[in-house]
Amino acid sequence: MKKLMMAAVACGALWACAGTAGAETFTFVNANAGTADGVVLRSSNPDARPTGAQVYGTKTSATFADGKKAETAARCSAWILPPDNQFGQNGVCEYKDAAGPLYESRFTCAAPVKGAAGVDCWGTLTGTGGAWKGRSGAFTLHTGQGSARGEGHWNE
Repeated sequence: MKKLMMAAVACGALWACAGTAGAETFTFVNANAGTADGVVLRSSNPDARPTGAQVYGTKTSATFADGKKAETAARCSAWILPPDNQFGQNGVCEYKDAAGPLYESRFTCAAPVKGAAGVDCWGTLTGTGGAWKGRSGAFTLHTGQGSARGEGHWNE
């Protein structure tokens, strides 16, 4: 479950590089931040998915194609999808700074494969404030032990 929760975030720290024309590409690393809170109930079947949801924090370090770097933090929520669903979980994250909202991410992750190291996730970005207001974007990532790595872009 902890690996799945890392999937959450999409490419933080993006507010620092807004304002250029065209799509902005970036890579990012997410790391757990703080203590997660949630309820996850294990299945009575050892091979079945658990049921539950979790709220957690994440810190994101992003590097843009032009070499600029930025860091942001988010509060996220993710929920495990039912066993008959082809995907493993859905989630949302809200990125803010001291001035208020920056952007939101919505994501979906593949169903976990027993014995695999992490899962693949993908999602959208919606600018809600600051330089990102009114912009959209997308990202993909792969979860690992305590972190997630990915890439994405902001549209014009």
